[in-house]
Amino acid sequence: MTTLAHWRSLLYVPGNNPRFLTKAQDRGADALILDLEDSVLDDQKDAARACLVDWFPRLVEGPSALTLRINGSLRLAVRDLEALVLPGLQAVVVPKCERAGKAALLAEVIGELEAERGLAVGGIAIIALIESPSGVAEAYSIARAHPRVQALLLGSEDFAAACCMIPSSDNLRGAKRQIVYAARAAGISPLGLLESVAVLDPTKIEGFAREARAFGFSGSTVVHPALVDALNEGFSPSKDEISWAQSVLEELSLAQAKGSGAARLDGQMLDKPVLARAKSILMRRGNTANRR
Repeated sequence: MTTLAHWRSLLYVPGNNPRFLTKAQDRGADALILDLEDSVLDDQKDAARACLVDWFPRLVEGPSALTLRINGSLRLAVRDLEALVLPGLQAVVVPKCERAGKAALLAEVIGELEAERGLAVGGIAIIALIESPSGVAEAYSIARAHPRVQALLLGSEDFAAACCMIPSSDNLRGAKRQIVYAARAAGISPLGLLESVAVLDPTKIEGFAREARAFGFSGSTVVHPALVDALNEGFSPSKDEISWAQSVLEELSLAQAKGSGAARLDGQMLDKPVLARAKSILMRRGNTANRR
């Protein structure tokens, strides 16, 4: 099963645009989301599928992991999966995922296609894209709907529209927190930022990513390639964090050798939860160095 915990940046790429597909694997994203939904007009769905089928062998050779955003309609979703459950696909983004049953049903379809095509059954993960208040209310159930579900993501604009709210950072923060809580409770990855992704300033986006990582998000989607590096940097541990984590391990190791489970570092009390956080930082450093 593909694990998504080390994916910091997931770049949306329109599935029917060869100009964007040509450069997609040069952008530095941990993963590409080949999009068949919002970026493709209704009368171009068949052409977009055919385009991605043609491009897939070239894309799979690149450094970024390949994911596919299918359509929200079940009828279209099945057509998307039948066309593109191919060797090298690592995850499927399921939009309009408002109930656990939808994730489970599509997981079953993916499994049937994997078996038919000689792929490792269970190898393709699901990223559940929640876009309504009912979906947020069911977030934990969706997160545990099937072992394939490995990440949760809030569709901010659709969620705000469904709530009749202005999609400001303050208004959306509560729902985004619910995504973090549900995903972490289920042991999977929450994706997103606490602030607006409409900002195109890389410096601000890097700061937003650091804030989101501090809150529990592991990475975020992005629509503009100019922001990929900022997300990668913001969702990676800083040198100071790595140094702190190494010092925590050293101090607690010395303490344990003396029969104690606690220690002090620069006036801070160190114990088991702090040790877990330090190990998580060092693990994330290793994962981002070997993202695929």
